[in-house]
Amino acid sequence: MADRLKKYWYRGQIGLVASLGAVLGLGVHPGATLDPLQQLLISRTCVACDLSDAVLAGADLNNADLTNANLSGANLRQTRLSRANLTQANLTQANLTRAIINEANLEGANLSTANLSEAVLTRSRLVEVMAPQANLEGVEARNTNWYGSDLSGSQLDNGVFNQASLSATDLSNATLTHGQFYRADLIGTRLDGADLTGADLREALIRDASLAGANFTDADLLGANLNRTDLSTARFCNTRMADGEINNAHCGDL
Repeated sequence: MADRLKKYWYRGQIGLVASLGAVLGLGVHPGATLDPLQQLLISRTCVACDLSDAVLAGADLNNADLTNANLSGANLRQTRLSRANLTQANLTQANLTRAIINEANLEGANLSTANLSEAVLTRSRLVEVMAPQANLEGVEARNTNWYGSDLSGSQLDNGVFNQASLSATDLSNATLTHGQFYRADLIGTRLDGADLTGADLREALIRDASLAGANFTDADLLGANLNRTDLSTARFCNTRMADGEINNAHCGDL
């Protein structure tokens, strides 16, 4: 019977197996030894288990407990993970494209080089996440908490981070073009070498941030708090500053 479950798994039919539900109908008896995939689908709990390279695309894993789980390289495309516990999970190189991860806990998770393009992370906790070189293009991340995370070199183009906390995060050399950061908390954030072309930073808190070489071409900083932030090495062209003035200081250079 385990072979039948694995057959469905490798065909990527996890949603079908789960919806059939019927683990009992498939002959999995109480007391039987379950592999990590079976355990997850039956109980939505798989703490510290190895699900590396698992195919879970489209699965309903809402409220699942995947604390310390190894999901490196896993296919989680369009998977539902709302309110899931992914604390300290290993999601390196995982495919989370268009996944629904609302109100989830990913504190301390490793998302290095993971693909979260167009994922929905509203109100999720991503404190001290390791996510260098991650793909977050088009992500919906309103009211998320990324405090102390490493997003260096990541792609956040067209992402929505309105009212999100990105305080003390490392966004050095990241691309944030046309991103939405309305009223976002960027206090003490590293934005050295970041590309913020066309970004909406209205009323954002950017005080004490590091902006060496950051590109603010066509960005909107109206009402932003830039106290104690050194703007001398940042680059501005057609940039609306905090006071509403247009800054074209570096158009020639750019």
